[in-house]
Amino acid sequence: MKHVFLIGMIILAVQGIAAPDAASVLTVYNKGVGGQNSGQGRARFKKDVLVLKPNYVFIYFGLNDTLNEPAFLSQEEYIGNLGWMVEQARSAGIKPVLCTIHPVGEEALLKRHKKESYGAEGPNGKIDRYNTALRRLADEKKVQMADFARVAAAARQDEVPLVGPDGVHLTSSGYRALADCFFHVVAADIKTKATIVCLGDSVTWGADVKGAGTTTGETYPACLSRIRGGDEGSH
Repeated sequence: MKHVFLIGMIILAVQGIAAPDAASVLTVYNKGVGGQNSGQGRARFKKDVLVLKPNYVFIYFGLNDTLNEPAFLSQEEYIGNLGWMVEQARSAGIKPVLCTIHPVGEEALLKRHKKESYGAEGPNGKIDRYNTALRRLADEKKVQMADFARVAAAARQDEVPLVGPDGVHLTSSGYRALADCFFHVVAADIKTKATIVCLGDSVTWGADVKGAGTTTGETYPACLSRIRGGDEGSH
């Protein structure tokens, strides 16, 4: 199979296969807020991340920055906000992990949004441009990256349904794949227990699945909390 490694990661996540060291436990906080862009995430970074003093912060913003007209931010503003979050986290002794923006179903998206809002590049072209800048930021700052855009693109090509009918939010399988994608970035560093704050928008919150806004059910923070035997909760 052309994308055997990436799809293998997805299959492991969908089947709920635990990481090898089951003695390790993750404490996970769901700090997703629907409709927010990276600027709004920046505004609550102290309250939702720094005060909790986690070991890691998993940062996933960009869908609203690129797709949701009232929340549009320029590429420069978006990268500036994420760069600021990285520096704030590191200054507090927290390890940041960034995440690329997954491609969307344009036909479904454009039933709710105006095509002209995205110019000649279109929604996914705009996402690609922001992802290119995001990867550059990660390289420059030497920050870890969960490349969920690559995972989701490979899944689409191999007809693994990770994105739901609205073209933007994930299916339950998609949320599990996102959790798995993030976890693979830090798995080798976690020897015993770790606390993780998941900061983001409605994808982090868990739109359209059970347990939205919590670490229970089918949200990606809930899936993450179960990877190493953590207890589900409403953090």
